[in-house]
Amino acid sequence: MARTPELSAAHLGEQLELYRRMWVLRLLDMALEESRIDGLLNGPMVAAFGQEAVAVGTIAALRPGDIMSTAIRHFEHAQRVGRVLPLGPAIAELIAPSPVAAGGVPESPFATEWKQIFAASDPVRRSMVFALGDAYAQQVAGGGKVTLCVIGDDAVNSAEFKSAAAIALTWRLPVVFVVEDIRDGSGVRRGPRERHGLPVLAVDGKNVAAVHDSVAQAVQLAGSGGGPRLVEAVTYRTNHPAGVDPLVYARRQLTRAGVSAAHLYEVERRARRLVAEAAASANAQLRAERPAPVSEPGHWSPAS
Repeated sequence: MARTPELSAAHLGEQLELYRRMWVLRLLDMALEESRIDGLLNGPMVAAFGQEAVAVGTIAALRPGDIMSTAIRHFEHAQRVGRVLPLGPAIAELIAPSPVAAGGVPESPFATEWKQIFAASDPVRRSMVFALGDAYAQQVAGGGKVTLCVIGDDAVNSAEFKSAAAIALTWRLPVVFVVEDIRDGSGVRRGPRERHGLPVLAVDGKNVAAVHDSVAQAVQLAGSGGGPRLVEAVTYRTNHPAGVDPLVYARRQLTRAGVSAAHLYEVERRARRLVAEAAASANAQLRAERPAPVSEPGHWSPAS
């Protein structure tokens, strides 16, 4: 069976891996949603059902040495999945937050100092400032590396983003802004938006291959001295009447490309096993960190 045009730009094995990663994100969100319902999570959490293709495709476009800056949790989870880092600590972190962050790309002293200065600011604003600091450090160091800053649609019209875009354009920083544009209930754009001089590339957010190719193109251009870029990925929640589940969409594309149902089931089974093992690991970690019960005075205990 001939491959469909959507799959012609990448190898089928790579598309299967992206499909697996999307399943891991979906199942991870489902596990965390159950914990939220049970009242186990510290703080609010919104499940990103329907946004898996944007997160997975974006992260897959990063190259060794590139940096991501974001305050959006499912992109952080997608980065963990892409780097093959354990997911158990990510689950445990949401149930019992720890000050220890997951390991990433080593940063320069300049970027570290910049982040310390703005560490107390709003998370979205902080991610933009951090991205500028990282991109400037990369520009000074040379090597063609890029910083990718992921923000939500609402942040595009903020004063912080306008300032960040102006700085990035003036200094021609190697930074790519990815906007996750989650449409509202009507599915209608709320009017024309200015992009503050940044070249914009719009992409279908349910198509993980298209997201990957668009972000990869923007990263390549920014890394080769072409200045900052903006990628807008338009997507919907899975319960939106106009939305198409990215997992369903990817499965259809892979089936049309000749992948058997048994092969796809095996990919999905591996994802389920990974998340189940991560949840078990998180529970074991939390039990180990939980303080041992203290015996009351006058009560016998084996240690006495």
